[in-house]
Amino acid sequence: MSYSIKKENIKSLARWILDTATNSELKTFHTNEINNRYKKVDSDKFTTKADSIKNRVSERMVYWSIFWTKNIEYIRNKPTKDVLNTRLKLIKQKPDCTDLMYDTFIECLKGLLENYYELGSSEAFIELVNKNPIKNDEVLTFKWQKQDSQLKGLFNQLQANTLIDKDCSLETFKNTLNGGLLSEIKPIEYKCTKSLQVYLYDMLNVNGFIAFSMTANKVIEKITGVRGVAQVKNNYYENKSQKPKRSEIIDKIVESL
Repeated sequence: MSYSIKKENIKSLARWILDTATNSELKTFHTNEINNRYKKVDSDKFTTKADSIKNRVSERMVYWSIFWTKNIEYIRNKPTKDVLNTRLKLIKQKPDCTDLMYDTFIECLKGLLENYYELGSSEAFIELVNKNPIKNDEVLTFKWQKQDSQLKGLFNQLQANTLIDKDCSLETFKNTLNGGLLSEIKPIEYKCTKSLQVYLYDMLNVNGFIAFSMTANKVIEKITGVRGVAQVKNNYYENKSQKPKRSEIIDKIVESL
């Protein structure tokens, strides 16, 4: 016996997938953004920070839900290559659009055009099918934004606190933050929890030592070997302090640079 999804459920499923990914990514993005604003606040202000994050994510979720619907309708009503690429460009320009949100939208849109709107032969659908996701050999790693002496200081302190392998060389570590091709770097062997590894790069971004882009999670995964970076972040954002256990060791290192 074969099973197929009823046509009326295709749209609901696509939106559920899109909204779920959007909510998760917005939570990660804006938690990081607001952590930067509150990075030196007293512990009694954690509630204010948590409320700020909750309200911001809620506001942006409403915005994106409307924005997704509008873009789908524009493309459905005129499924040309030009309209599609214009709408995708506008999506990419949004500051809190992550690579996962963008890729999920493309996959959901393909399913809707072919299986719900019956536009599988349209220019827009053909263009989507021919679009390739960003390959690892095209992604760039983080670029260190401050003094080279501070980068060396970071390396020395990570080794002194036994957070990275003692056999890791300074040159290998520096290469992971040289702004070059991600495919050409050698991963760092960390000796701490996955949460602390991810949190380290979060704090380097918050304090301006590196700058996150849409591919930030992919870069962290390559450098550290940690899988599911977004989920790791979500897990420690659920804590009252919105930090992982032993976060103070990372905070102390970053603050001293």
